[in-house]
Amino acid sequence: MTMSAPVFTDASPPLTGGCRTLHLPAEAEAPGLTLWINKPSGERPPQGWPALIMLDGEAYFTAAAEMAQRLARRSTKTRIEPLMIVGIALDDSADRQATFGFSSLEERSGAPPRGQHLLQRLILDILPRMEMEGADTANLTLLGHSMSGLFVLEARAAAAPFARYVAVGPSIWSNPSVIHAQPSGSTCADDLTVFVGSEEETEGLTQDHLARRMISNTRSLLAKAGVMLSVLNDEDHGSTPYASLPAALRFASRP
Repeated sequence: MTMSAPVFTDASPPLTGGCRTLHLPAEAEAPGLTLWINKPSGERPPQGWPALIMLDGEAYFTAAAEMAQRLARRSTKTRIEPLMIVGIALDDSADRQATFGFSSLEERSGAPPRGQHLLQRLILDILPRMEMEGADTANLTLLGHSMSGLFVLEARAAAAPFARYVAVGPSIWSNPSVIHAQPSGSTCADDLTVFVGSEEETEGLTQDHLARRMISNTRSLLAKAGVMLSVLNDEDHGSTPYASLPAALRFASRP
């Protein structure tokens, strides 16, 4: 008897607890967005779940959601409590630098910055949806990488309604004034954690890349209040978001 050889077929990645998705069309100056939500298993706490809202969700949502579900099973060891993971992705047609940008630097390239419009959409449209899904709006963390990491710093400077912020390899070179725009004083109780790879500013890189001062700029943030910095050994700009995930989840899930 001859049997046909088994073949692979297309499938979505297996994800503990599954997820739900929603597409929001473009609105005014804000781009269309795709959202993914993964909720913890078990009963929702009275105040809601803490939530980690991840920009560039198309790249990082699945890894973060799976890690959060699995590590929260052993909270006493991992120090990661159950939390909601929300991924947000821009429409493919969106200009990434302009969409996340707040400064006039992008205007000189012909694309006016639209970061303020994106931030307003997060606040007025997405956060209420997260509350309806069971998120604790007093315990929300915003995370971004590279240009969206710069957006996180801009959101913090604008006093956006997030309890915590995570900036991974933020593109501060695009708007260095964001360093001085960070809040000062005792009101910032370690609400910002920044991750950067040790290989993001090292010998052997091109002069154009070194001019971005990826590590030096993040170190400058330490002069401001409430900032914690981790330089991840042997990691580069592309690997740092994944290497930083356990610490980011721990930071986002704390009471």
